[in-house]
Amino acid sequence: MKFCNKLILTIAFLLLILSSLLSFSFAEASNYPLTIIDDTGSAITIPKEPQRIISTAPSNTEILFSLGLENKIVGVTNYCNYPEKANNVEKIGEMTPLNLEKIASLKPDLILGYGLYQLGEIAPLKEAGYNIIIIEPMTINETLKSIRMVATICGITEKGNSLVESLTQRINKIKTKTSNIDISKRPKIFIGGIYETIWTPGEGTLFNELITLAGGRNIAASLPGWAKISPEFVAKEEPEIIIIPIGAMGQVDESNIKENISKHAGWSNIPAIKSGKIFVVNEDLFYRAGPRLIDGLEKLYEIFYE
Repeated sequence: MKFCNKLILTIAFLLLILSSLLSFSFAEASNYPLTIIDDTGSAITIPKEPQRIISTAPSNTEILFSLGLENKIVGVTNYCNYPEKANNVEKIGEMTPLNLEKIASLKPDLILGYGLYQLGEIAPLKEAGYNIIIIEPMTINETLKSIRMVATICGITEKGNSLVESLTQRINKIKTKTSNIDISKRPKIFIGGIYETIWTPGEGTLFNELITLAGGRNIAASLPGWAKISPEFVAKEEPEIIIIPIGAMGQVDESNIKENISKHAGWSNIPAIKSGKIFVVNEDLFYRAGPRLIDGLEKLYEIFYE
């Protein structure tokens, strides 16, 4: 009799576990179809978990890889160079104009697009029935939101939450160090370039937000967006640190860059040049709205204070 009771209890326990597993599987499967509001405000319905993904921007590619989705990526642009494995993914060509025929030939069930100049080019793909999500975060918080969105679309919500939590902890660590630094004690920063025309990040740019969070004072913070400034403006503002972002479009010897900046006409009295505080950095850490923005934040803090 005791044996029968134990057997019944064991069977009941096993049935309970099986029921829970089936319930969990059903819950996961019922996530689709799901509707996502992308960064253009458009509602896109994803019918099932994506298996063939195309990225039309390096930032989107980096988000996909950071979430461990590399096995589902079937196409990226020529500029998607990080991580190293991205170079092994089939190329769709330039970010603009998009090669629509190439994209269609790869039979994607999800395309992660980029805003601004791609919107018009992506329209024919939408009309053809492709699922396209536009990602265009303008702030760090929006970037974290984009990471969560991609994770949700791809059925790995918890992994997205975990990655965002880790990135947020790193952001907060920098915030703790810089939040109480008086504005007068924060170094004045100039973000320059190697070209005659000077474009620098102002208000509303990711780079400006990173400078502020890292404890610096951007000399162009009062200017809107990416601003064209004069050499005289830079000399007048007297930056204490000069940062030169360099990427795939400008592979130049670092020592030559620093020398050219130091010899710039009318800049000999700039504090950053007098003290030799000129730093060449990887532009991808500051321009691409993906997880590596936090690497850029940590790099800036290191330059400013360590």
